[in-house]
Amino acid sequence: MIRLAYTIITLGSSTLWGVVSGWLIYFYLPPGETPLVPLAFYSIVIILSKVINIVIGLPIGYLSDHTKSGWGRRLPYVISGAIFLPILFVLLWTPPTTYESNLNLLYIFIILIAFNLAYEIHQIPYESLLPELAIGEKDRVTISSWKTGFLLGGNVLAGFAGPMIGSLGYVTSMWIFAIIVSPFMILPGFFLRRHINTSYRPPQLIRRITFIKGLNTTFRNRNFQIFSISWVMFWTGAALVLETMPFIVTEICRLDEADAVYFYLPAIIVTLLAFPFVIRLSERYGMKTIYRGSLLAGAISLSAIMLIGDWIPIPLIAQGIIWVVIQSASLAGAQILPTAMIADIIDRDEPLTGQRREGSYYSVWAMLNQVSSGVATAVIPLFFLFGRSQVDPQGPLGVRLLGLLGGVLLLIAFWVFRNYKLGMGLR
Repeated sequence: MIRLAYTIITLGSSTLWGVVSGWLIYFYLPPGETPLVPLAFYSIVIILSKVINIVIGLPIGYLSDHTKSGWGRRLPYVISGAIFLPILFVLLWTPPTTYESNLNLLYIFIILIAFNLAYEIHQIPYESLLPELAIGEKDRVTISSWKTGFLLGGNVLAGFAGPMIGSLGYVTSMWIFAIIVSPFMILPGFFLRRHINTSYRPPQLIRRITFIKGLNTTFRNRNFQIFSISWVMFWTGAALVLETMPFIVTEICRLDEADAVYFYLPAIIVTLLAFPFVIRLSERYGMKTIYRGSLLAGAISLSAIMLIGDWIPIPLIAQGIIWVVIQSASLAGAQILPTAMIADIIDRDEPLTGQRREGSYYSVWAMLNQVSSGVATAVIPLFFLFGRSQVDPQGPLGVRLLGLLGGVLLLIAFWVFRNYKLGMGLR
């Protein structure tokens, strides 16, 4: 029961994040219509909001590492973040005006900061919670698999956003999502409270270091440096495609918004089917080799978006789905293995610092996610100036070029990761 209670939380958070990643830009910058915010300034607002979230979010892991309460170190943050996250999620889709205005720009700036902060307060301590639960080491391996399953399940639910938006509109659809996922994010925390290992004493209670020193120690970890640079390149490239998927569906493949589900579901199914193969290949060849191979394959498949078009004698929907399937299979290793690699890095860090600093590392990792998604979201509107719709002079050229840029970034990630020294075998 502990396994289910812990892992099902991922279903809620991944659903909300999946909807935001896939549809927020499409909502504020709809193709072929007047945007709700000034196109050029949207990028600036996204960058500023991410910078603020990075500054605010970095101490969260450190604070949770050093929190003492009857609920353990992590649960107070996990539950409080989960309470506010669905509310802020709905507010993202309720701008004050239905036409282009600077007021909408200010509104999305404020709400996006609040949403990302609530997500960090919830997610960073959640990722660090596992060692405090009264479970055995073998159970943790099983839990990692369950967690991946619920993550994909959240992506499945997010994939139905297109049909729901087409039938019910944005606001009603988002309220439904918020109501459905809230119990999965909040209620398990009350069950997990009874299973906190009260005998657990983290090493940092023996020798505590300051936040700044801990942050410096984290960034000086050579393997983490390489992982960080590679991850930023990979996740930025992936986000460029993920956040423009509705544009790929409606403008490149010329389908309706509701048809987006036919692109999301195959991607998730392929990733789920690839999971055991990634594990077995990692056991045989090492995580580093499989991760780099995934990055290289992903670089090629992302760039192939340039080939989709009428010049191929295959229906556009079939071309799009084939591209998504190949892309998902290529990137499976890059999606599945980073959690295990971070665990390796933390294990190697513990003897050096005398501390088990999951919170600090996951806090920095969350910061890297903010940087990556922020850069991607800021770059996308700039590329849209080359064309984001079929009615633009050059068609959706900007959407295609984003896939090409994503491929280049993954190629850089592949090259950088060659110097990584861990991951020669799976944990």
